[in-house]
Amino acid sequence: MSKRFFAIMLTALFSALTVNASDKSNEVLRQLIKNLHGGMEVHTTDGTKSYSGYVGTGYKLYFYKDKAYIKPEIDVKWGQFKYDGGHEVETSSVAVPVTVGYHVFNEELLGMEIFGGGRYEYIFNATNNTYSSSVNSSQFGLTAGTSIRLLNAVSLNVSYFYGLTSLFSDGTGKTSSFNFSFNF
Repeated sequence: MSKRFFAIMLTALFSALTVNASDKSNEVLRQLIKNLHGGMEVHTTDGTKSYSGYVGTGYKLYFYKDKAYIKPEIDVKWGQFKYDGGHEVETSSVAVPVTVGYHVFNEELLGMEIFGGGRYEYIFNATNNTYSSSVNSSQFGLTAGTSIRLLNAVSLNVSYFYGLTSLFSDGTGKTSSFNFSFNF
């Protein structure tokens, strides 16, 4: 079921981009480039901190003037989860966050937006697992954050992710993270 859900999410993302691409192909490409981002997650898994990195892009589908939007994204992630007892696992994954956002203000020198939504993540590779339970390949959670745009050129993004599923099949490994990213 998790692979099916992942395939549906990817199909929905690319369908949304394709529908808009037929109307505004230059706009789609411009947004995908503008929304290229890279960042770092500071995880807490059952009280133990660890880090991972990610790169990705997304597209804003505006539904109220140029203020409110839905933004499907796709991120490629890699990193390490550490948890109680000195255990750890290295993962590679693809995440599909879908958020609803609002531009609080958008001036030439400074802009700010707030956003929140859900994120599905498919872990396609888990190596060096020192824990006795296997890694759940499907992860789901909620995210919320803000983005500050400086000089209409670079954005600094900060968000919080709360995992609704467990990292391990035995129900342990509840994760949450602070995410820091930037895009041009």
